[in-house]
Amino acid sequence: MKSSLLILLFHVMIVSADDTQVSCITLSPHLTELVYSAGGGDLLAGVSAYSDYPDEATELPIIGDAFRLDLEQIKLLNPSIIFYWHQGTAAQVVRQLSDMGFNMVRVDIRTLADIPQAIRKIANMLGTTPVPETDQFAEALTALKAQATGQKTALIQISDKPIYTVGRDHWMSEAISTCGLLNVYDSLDAPAVAITLESAVLHNPQVIVTTMPFDQNSSLASWTQVEAIRKQQVVELEADHFTRPTLRLLLAIRQLCKAIQTN
Repeated sequence: MKSSLLILLFHVMIVSADDTQVSCITLSPHLTELVYSAGGGDLLAGVSAYSDYPDEATELPIIGDAFRLDLEQIKLLNPSIIFYWHQGTAAQVVRQLSDMGFNMVRVDIRTLADIPQAIRKIANMLGTTPVPETDQFAEALTALKAQATGQKTALIQISDKPIYTVGRDHWMSEAISTCGLLNVYDSLDAPAVAITLESAVLHNPQVIVTTMPFDQNSSLASWTQVEAIRKQQVVELEADHFTRPTLRLLLAIRQLCKAIQTN
């Protein structure tokens, strides 16, 4: 009898500990990745659609996407923290979840330096330890900048029809500057904007940085008066590496710098 009571008491203690354990969900794929980089993968209860890195993330419950959230499932998961991205999560959604009693934590990334800072912020909230690459990120960028020679103008193309690009304050602009490239739309204040084909041609970029296959069907492919087309200075980067502000962005920047130096 005494032995059974001890076992039951031990079970209650474990359950109680589990009940108080921190758990979280993420409302953007890059936030999912940042949580893993923060060492908090085991604390993730649910993720947004397209959270596909690392592989373990694909096994977690999907709580919605950028357009619709499954509020019932979120209530069922009952996370301690919900990490959201200001630019990617509608304000009314944030208010609704906050009104439901959830602890909403905003994670913004505007510069490359914000990436390791965001990881440390998440780790601090979850009580976890970031991966070593977090502290190595800034040092790696500095080394790449030191290797850059000269400066060329570049068009950052994140979609083709219509052509979408980013302005000077976007972290992608800072990313390409690491390799000695100047965004031809550096005068734009908007984070991202659709531009006309004529505008892209008139800006005459020396390099095109794209996240999609560039072939004869691409909008700019036949415009040989554009220096980047005429000299075949088109660099195709892995979309998930370049468009998600995570530690993997360093892979895209290294690829870009290598391509620029080779050409």
